This record gives sequence, structure tokens and C-alpha cells, in this order.
Amino acid sequence: MKIQNKLIEHFNKFRDSFIQRAQNNDVFEEDSLNYWRIKILFTIYLTALTFGTFAFLSGIFLFIVEKVWSLLIFDIFAYSLCIFLFFSQRISYQFRASISLLMFYFIGVVIIYSVGPLSGGPVWLFTFAVMVGVLLGIRAAIAAVCINSITIAIIAWLMVTGRFGQGFPFFNSPQALIAFIINFIVLNLIASLSISALLKGLITSHQKEINLKSHLDQEKKHLLETKEKLELEGKEHKQTEEKYRFLAENVNDMLWILDLSDQRITYVSPAVKKIRGVSPEEAMEQSLNEILVPESYQKAMDVLAQELEKDKDRDPDRYITLELEQYRKDGSTVWTELTTSFVRNSDNEPTTILGVTRDISERKAAEKELREKEEKLVRLQKMESLGLMAGGIAHDLNNILSGVVSYPDILLFKLPKNSPLRKPIETIKESGMRAAAVVSDLLTVAKGVAAGIEVSNLNILIEQYLNSPEHKKLKKSRPAINFKTQLDPNLLNINSSSIHMKKALMNLAANAADAIENSGTITISTTNCYLDEPLKGYEDIRFGEYTLLKISDNGIGMSPEHLQRIFEPFYTKKILGRSGTGLGLAVVWNTIKDHDGYINVKSSNEGTEFQIFIPATRKELDHQHQKIPFNEYLGKGERILVVDDEKSQRNIACDLLNQLGYRSNSVSSGEKAIEYLGKNTMDMILLDMIMPGGLSGNETYQKIIEMHPQQKAIIASGYAENDDVKEAQKLGAGKYIKKPYTLEEIGLAIKKELGNV
Repeated sequence: MKIQNKLIEHFNKFRDSFIQRAQNNDVFEEDSLNYWRIKILFTIYLTALTFGTFAFLSGIFLFIVEKVWSLLIFDIFAYSLCIFLFFSQRISYQFRASISLLMFYFIGVVIIYSVGPLSGGPVWLFTFAVMVGVLLGIRAAIAAVCINSITIAIIAWLMVTGRFGQGFPFFNSPQALIAFIINFIVLNLIASLSISALLKGLITSHQKEINLKSHLDQEKKHLLETKEKLELEGKEHKQTEEKYRFLAENVNDMLWILDLSDQRITYVSPAVKKIRGVSPEEAMEQSLNEILVPESYQKAMDVLAQELEKDKDRDPDRYITLELEQYRKDGSTVWTELTTSFVRNSDNEPTTILGVTRDISERKAAEKELREKEEKLVRLQKMESLGLMAGGIAHDLNNILSGVVSYPDILLFKLPKNSPLRKPIETIKESGMRAAAVVSDLLTVAKGVAAGIEVSNLNILIEQYLNSPEHKKLKKSRPAINFKTQLDPNLLNINSSSIHMKKALMNLAANAADAIENSGTITISTTNCYLDEPLKGYEDIRFGEYTLLKISDNGIGMSPEHLQRIFEPFYTKKILGRSGTGLGLAVVWNTIKDHDGYINVKSSNEGTEFQIFIPATRKELDHQHQKIPFNEYLGKGERILVVDDEKSQRNIACDLLNQLGYRSNSVSSGEKAIEYLGKNTMDMILLDMIMPGGLSGNETYQKIIEMHPQQKAIIASGYAENDDVKEAQKLGAGKYIKKPYTLEEIGLAIKKELGNV
């Protein structure tokens, strides 16, 4: 008996293994239609391989004796295929069943071909159609009957016309043949469709079972609606209570009853174990303030008082729904949704509360995530809008500042060193440059890093900033603040604009200093960081290899409301008496975004930490360019055409070019530039990119190189570098320079393009 049980146990394990393999990653509910179809297929294979072995071996012997080689080859192939399908690991049920059924069909056809129609061949075809209905459904069964009909008809036609099977036993007459075909098709159709219909009925029954399960939630509502009947029913009260207690103890939601006299729970369903981790007995020993977190307890008491006040109208159908946070046994909390109503005594006075509690933790988490994403989207849209506005302002300010920045260079060049005018002119120039720096910040806010990207190292940039006049000025103004560095000596390099990255460092350091009221410490650290999965924080950070810059302070921290707005342009919380444009952290944000980086911010009453993630590179550092003396970028009388729609900009550019030793001319539009160059040749063009009302700089350059393919040009704009600039450079234009012009910048750009530096 034990051996028999062991054999049965091993057989069941083997069968379950076959079913699992046939599912091929699809999960079928046990006792479902697909599950039983797989078991039927298993039985077919097992029978074929077990009992068919004898027929297979005897058949081989017979076929060799009779020299029926086609049947011999086919039987060997079919038996081998059956073994392969039975033991294979990664074949889906649909493919496995289809191949098996086609094997039925081809066995029948081969037998008819080899032995004749008055053999077992039609039986195999008949079985083929029936099993298709069992394993694949009614539509496939109809198709199988059609295939059988066509096959039988073709074989009959071939035999009647003498093209096939003259040596086989045949029907006595054509009428007998037709009768055989009709009866075969009709019986095949009846059997196939009957079994398929039976299986379809099973599907319907199975679906009804699923629908019945979905009514469980409705039963909870029904439970609340029937409470009045439970109070009024006398002799049937006990039976009804037991009935609904059974329901309550078998649903996922927690049902409970609260006595209003002492606010204690008198009944709670076993689902409390799943939701709160406590047993029903433990839950009934707890008071409400031990179950609910303080905020939710106060909310529940307020709502209860309001509902008792409203209950003067004695509305029996009144119920309320509210969300409360409850304690779990391990001290953690869970968000729940409660639906409650009063249960009344014979005087229609509320005595207890009947409630249903559902775990909504996943929903609350999803709502929180959606809310955070919406807030991030709104924040980004707001910053984008302000950035566009800042870009327009910056363009206009650049034009205004051009004279203030450019002409002092010319005046200082002409004045003797001991002139009393030098100091005020230098002051004008310094003020203009400071204003130009603010404009540069506006351009950065407008999403444009104008300076070139090069391979650099954050450690070097940090050291350069710490030795800069800006940092020394910050330390002098805040002597009680201690600056510490923790720099990784093996830090990977980055692709960056050094100018803008150092400006971001300056703004982050200044922001950290403003967060410290008296004395404190600011720590600047770097390290390599590899994220093998996305990191969620102030913004979602993609996986990859980064250099991580941290700037932390032990200041007063930031409130959540302040934290949400710190990167908005013109938003500032500077302490009265300290300057601030509200652009500092906006510049940081856009600089890091332009470097394809990410920012994460953590803040508490113990301080704030900014984490800057910048993509790392394995490239070597670029060589630093040494400053070129002024006399090395003077011109030698080369002719340069200035193309700009602003008259003041044309005058400034021409004055600077003349001062540098070039011969300059100017035109006010792209159309006039094309007309001028149609009659004249120039060594260089200084081309403005933005010229409203006519051809843009890029369009102008395209037409110029059609006339003069080798025409050299440098590009200028008050805006940040954009796609038009890059497109013009692809066509052959040289360096991009940003307004307002300076002697050094315009001189170096022209000299480089002319090939003399």
C-alpha cells in the first residue's frame, strides 16, 4: 500500500510539473477551463507514450514486412515528436496543443494514403476534429471539421477520377461514397460542436463563479442596510446574526461594532489581524486613543459630536465615510477608510456604531506620488515661464549695457595712465560688468549655458572658487562661519562649463551662509556615485555614473513651503539688510539642468544639504588656455562687415574693431548684407543671430555662403547659444560671442577665426 501511495505521489508531481511547463509563465487558476485542458493534453500524451508503445513497435515490424515505408517514417517522426512535446520545457500550451492535434490529422491522412479510406484513417480525422473542440474551443472545432471535409472530399475525388488508390478496397458505388462522406462530416460536426458547447458551458459557469465573488463588496453594504431588520426580527435574530458573522469573518475588510456608552469596541472581525496586526481580542481591549493616531482621534471625536448633533432628525439611512490613520501592533501606522452608521434601540436612539474599515495605504501612497508629480510639473512650468521672461529681459538689457561695458575699454585704451578720468571710467566699467553678470544669470535662468563645454574636474573648480575674490569676500563678511572640504582624490571628471559651474558653487555657498544666523559650519564634499536604480528625492534621478557634490550647513533649515519654491527665479527669503536678486538658486537649477544633472535637497531644523548629481566622464582633462597678450590679437587692416539690426550695437562693434586695427563697415539687416557682399568681398563678418522683421543670422549666413563658400564669420547675440547658432556653425561659421562685447573677447574670436592665434 505504501509503494502504491508513493507511485501515486510521484505521478501527481510529474503531472503538476507538466502543467506548470505547459502554462509557460501564464498563471491559470486551478480547476479553470485552461487548467483542465492541460490535464487532458497530459492524459493524451501519457496514454500515447504508455500504451501506444506496443502499437508503435508492432507497427514498425508490420511496416517493414509490408514495406510501407511512408507509414514507418511517419510513425517514427510522430512518436519522437510526441516525446519531445511531452518533456519539453519552454513550449506554451497553445503551441503544444496545436502541434499535437495536427499530428492526429496527419496520421489520419498518412493512413488513408498508405492503406486506403476503408481503414483507421477516417477515425483519426474524426478524433482530430473532436479533440480540437476539447483543447482549443468551438471556433477551432468548426475549422477542424471544415479541414476534414475538404480532405475527405479531395481524397474521394482523387479516387473516383482514378488518380489515387486504385489498389485500395473501395466503396461499392459513388452513392455509398457520398453517403459515407456526408455521414462522416455530420457526425464529426455533431460530436465536435457538442463537446465544444459543453466546454463553453463550463466557461460560462466558471465566469458566474467569478461574478459571484465580485458581489462580496456589495454584501457589506447589504449588511448595513439590513441592520434595522436585525433589530426588529425576534426569533430569527440569532440565526441572522450567525449568518452575517460568517460573512464578516470571511471578508478582507474589517467589520466592527462600537458601544457609544463607553466608546469601546464590542466586536471586530478577524480582518483586523491583516490590517492592524492585532487579534480581535487585543483590538477589543484597546481604547480609541490607543487605536488612532492623535490627529485622527481628534478628527473622529469631532465628527462623532457633529453626527450626534445632526442625528436629531433620526435618519436611519444616514452613514458617513472618513479616512483615519491607525496604529499597527509594531508601532507603524496604516491609513484606513471607515464607513459607519448608527444602530438604534427600540426608542430610535443611537446606541452603537456599526462600521466597515478598509486598508487604503496603497491608494494614499499613489495619491501622494501623483500629487508630488503634479507639484513638480507645476514648478517646472512656472520656472520655464519665468525663464522665457528672463531671456527676453536679458536680451534688451544686453543691448542697453553694450555702451556701458564696451566704450570704457576704448576710453581707457586712449587715456594716459595718470589721467584723473581713469578711476571714474573704471568704476563705470566695473558697474557695467556687474550688471552684465546679472544679465548672464538671467540668460542661465533662460536655459542657456553660453560658455563652451569642456572636460573639467569638480575638485579643481572647488579649489578655484575657494581662492576666488568672491569667496574671500564671503568669508570676510561672515568670519564666524567655518568652511570645510572633503574632496575625493579619485573623483571622476565631468563635461561642464567651468564658468557656470563655479557660479553655481558661489551661489550655493552664499545660500548656505545665509542659512546660518551666527556661527556655523559649511561643508563642501565630493565623491563618485553609481546608481544602479532610480533615486527618488526632490526630483527623480536616473540610474548611472555621477560625481556627487554635497554642500551642507548646520543652519536653521527650511520649511516644506520654502523648500518647494527655492529654485524659482526672483523668489528670495533674504534677511533684511542683505542683498539678493532672487536669481542665485535659479541659476544653480538651470546650470545643473544644462549639464544633464540632478539636484536633491534635504532640510531639517539641524541644517540643509544640497546634493548635486552630475554625469561623470572617463575623458581626460582639457588643456587650459593661457591668456594671450593684447598686442597679439590686434588686426592688420583686415576688412570686417558688422551685420546688426541695432544701430548702437553696430556703432560699438565698429569702434572696437577700428580700435583693434581692423577696417570695419556695417549694415542693418541680413538682406542688406547679402546685397553688400554681392558687390564686395570681406575678410570677416560679425553676424548678429537675432534680427526681427527679416532674415535671421542663420538664414543670412546660408545665403552668403552660396555666393562666397569660404566666407569666414563669427556669431554674436544677446541671447544664450541656441539651435540657430549651432546650425550656422555646422555650415562653417566660427566662434560664438555674447553681447555686450569686450575688446579681448571680440579680438580673440576674430583672430582665432582668421587663423592667426
